[in-house]
Amino acid sequence: MTESQNNTKSQPQMTVQMDRKKRLARSFKRNILSNWELYLMYVPGFLCLLVFSYAPLYGLQLAFKQYAPALGIWGSPWVGWENFQYAVLSRGFLHMVGNTLMLGLLKIIFAFPSSIILALMMNELTCRPFKKVVQTFSYLPYFISWVIVSSIANMFLTRDGGILNQIIVAFGGEKIFWYAEPKYWRAILTISNIWKNTGWGTIVFLAALTGINQDLYEAAQCDGAGYWKRCLHITIPGIMPAIAMTFILSVAGIVKDDFDQIYALVGESSILNDTTEVLGTWIYKQLHGGSFRAWGDGTAVGLVQSLAGFLLIVISNWLVSKTDNQGLW
Repeated sequence: MTESQNNTKSQPQMTVQMDRKKRLARSFKRNILSNWELYLMYVPGFLCLLVFSYAPLYGLQLAFKQYAPALGIWGSPWVGWENFQYAVLSRGFLHMVGNTLMLGLLKIIFAFPSSIILALMMNELTCRPFKKVVQTFSYLPYFISWVIVSSIANMFLTRDGGILNQIIVAFGGEKIFWYAEPKYWRAILTISNIWKNTGWGTIVFLAALTGINQDLYEAAQCDGAGYWKRCLHITIPGIMPAIAMTFILSVAGIVKDDFDQIYALVGESSILNDTTEVLGTWIYKQLHGGSFRAWGDGTAVGLVQSLAGFLLIVISNWLVSKTDNQGLW
């Protein structure tokens, strides 16, 4: 077959593809014109995403540079991996990584299931007014800042006059100086995180529970299935897509510490560093020192955290897909 014959056969195919692209473009244009109000509602969210999520990516090059304000980010001298090496070789850095991972794992083990359990409990409430009250009170702590939570925690943990110490003394025990005992603070941070965020985390699971066909419960009850069997074979599988999605996103938080929580409750107390010093507090202290070199060091550590979080999302999404559940992609 000659080259001219090949060109003759390919021309109709190219014409069909071009017509298809034109039809898609016209359809897309008509869709935008007919639903312009809906697309207009996307604009604020898109601008926020652009300004606060994508625009700051320009500053990631600080991780490989020694920042000089007079030269700007682009003009600052390139130092390669020097900032990463400085961070890793810093005193106690690996210990801070261990604290970050430990607190993240505690959140996955205890905080993540607590939202599911609370959602299942609230779903069993038959009195709607009482259910609304329970939901409201469980959501309220989420809207309280960590600064206020630290004041509440201080009421419980103060050595003289603290509620916990009063209870301990009432049962014949001795007062505990909570703010000088590092061994208790992993539990304190985990419990305060559960109290503040569990109620808000139930929203996704309660929404998933409403989508379960109620006929399944009636059929199971007619077959003699008790509450636990109905929960195990109907409720849990019904909300499994929401559990899988939330789990994938939560796993990424293992390497991302809650700096605002830790700094509000602990502050800059060096006594508790053994269990509360994490990567976020290290970055803050580096920047708080006033040296512009710390900008590169902090950016390097933040970049590593982000890449590790992305890697964990990919791995957890792969694991979830292997269990026949739908992942993020």
